Amino acid sequence: MALQQRIVAIDCETTGFSRHDRIVEFAAVEVDVGTGQVVDEIDTLINPERDVGPVDVHGVTASMVSAAPTFEEVAGALGRRLQGAILVAHNLAFDARLLGQEFQRLGTAFDPGAGYCTLRATSQKLGLACESFGIAHADQHRALSDARATAQLASLLLDDDPLPQHGTDTCRIGYIEQGSRPRTLRRPDGAASTNDMVRIVSRAHYPFSDEALLSYLDLLDWVLDDHVVTEAERRELIETAQDLGINQRQIDQAHRAYFDSIVAAAQRDHVITPDEHELMQRIALALNLTDATIPEVTETQRSVDLAEGTRVCFTGTATVGGEAVGRDVLERLAALAGLVPVSSVTKKNCDLLVTADTSSSSGKARKARDYGIPVLSVADFVEQLG
Repeated sequence: MALQQRIVAIDCETTGFSRHDRIVEFAAVEVDVGTGQVVDEIDTLINPERDVGPVDVHGVTASMVSAAPTFEEVAGALGRRLQGAILVAHNLAFDARLLGQEFQRLGTAFDPGAGYCTLRATSQKLGLACESFGIAHADQHRALSDARATAQLASLLLDDDPLPQHGTDTCRIGYIEQGSRPRTLRRPDGAASTNDMVRIVSRAHYPFSDEALLSYLDLLDWVLDDHVVTEAERRELIETAQDLGINQRQIDQAHRAYFDSIVAAAQRDHVITPDEHELMQRIALALNLTDATIPEVTETQRSVDLAEGTRVCFTGTATVGGEAVGRDVLERLAALAGLVPVSSVTKKNCDLLVTADTSSSSGKARKARDYGIPVLSVADFVEQLG
């Protein structure tokens, strides 16, 4: 990378996305533009001085921020880290807008500069983009994890497509009189959030490359993490769309394409579970898609005829009764029951596949479905053996 300017990746977890919402967690990660290595980072929970918003999305509870600093208390330290840097974020428009609102409340000027948006560069959700580039990203919706992942992603992207060496706008922030080492409060380990929506939606590809629509859809993801769109959120989405220059026809098209991408993601493993079916119903209702086609629940087998000599292939490790059950244990159980363990799934030499999750997209699971071979969960298999 020939670029000599500072690059700082940022991420905000917030109470929402309207003009009245606040930041509840913030992280900034500076990377060396030559090596991609982290040279400085800061992250802290922030007391929003109001309700924390959707806990099931960001995982930040009221008790977690009760002792956290306010934005005003950390603004000086954050400002010094961002001043003069090229800001990087996944949906930079969102993070820059929420930051700008916080600084504006303090009467401080904030200009994010041109920055670099990895969402715009990849047209993918952060988790999917990281997967494409081989970047580990376990804790989604956690500011430090998201900022670190975004920093790595930007480093790789800029290796192939560097920013201009001259004339690139950098972040400018008005002066704030404050010490360089304010009190911060980090989120407790293991406090990241996760839910069914994250699992499915993280696999969905955004159906657009237009920057405004990408930004809108990323916010829609945020809203739909609790599976509903409240009237307040609906008004905020309309307001955001207006700010982005998106008309109602484009919104309707975006909602339709977005829903279709969710369905495609759910169908990717060729299995629709009852939870996935209900989830898609909720999303269609939230988006007011009254004519949406929702795939039916896939019928799964809970038992099969385990006659002596049945050839069984095992894949994956599952937890049964609180204990991990691996392939070696399952093969011993099968042999004791007169079954024949086999190592692969073939048309002629396998009668049953037993897997940790019947929704698995493993090669063995795909082959079994293609060949019409029954697929049984480890839990059901062990229960049937008694």
